[in-house]
Amino acid sequence: MSAPAAEVRSFQVTIPAGTPLADPVTQEIWFPAREVLGVHWKVPPGPAGLMGWRLTMSGGNAVIPTGGGWIVTDNDSATWSLQGQPDSGYWELTGYNTGIYNHTVYLDFLLDLVGAQQTTPALIANDILSLTTPVTTPAIATPSPVTATSVTTPLPFTVPNITSPPPVTVTSVTTPQPVTTTTA
Repeated sequence: MSAPAAEVRSFQVTIPAGTPLADPVTQEIWFPAREVLGVHWKVPPGPAGLMGWRLTMSGGNAVIPTGGGWIVTDNDSATWSLQGQPDSGYWELTGYNTGIYNHTVYLDFLLDLVGAQQTTPALIANDILSLTTPVTTPAIATPSPVTATSVTTPLPFTVPNITSPPPVTVTSVTTPQPVTTTTA
């Protein structure tokens, strides 16, 4: 599976040892308003079935997994495509950890600007975790005699096991159509 993404935001959420299922912890995850296209998560080796977590919003309403369950895994990762999620940027990770060691969940949110349209988006492939840089990004023309717009996308970022490509700059110049007026 691959998901178009203009931006990737990474988070590490540590669930403290001795956190009971009956009283899980919730860690806020915040980024600017963005359309969430997918989430790549990773749980390193160690929890051995003693830690469970889920992505939540609005004080605990489960988004992943649906139905309010828990993700209980060890040395595993996946990328989930998402559609129609709120674009506020206010997410949470809720989890429990009945073990004696802290455990961390690594999250990469695959994001796009709200309302953005790209002709060739960046792709993050789950199976080989490679990144391809967009070739073109349309500029929005504004009414003026001549408008030059320069856009650099994506910004360099650091994600474990993914190499950030160099930025690509796209410049376009637009000239509005002439307007003819007639007076009587």
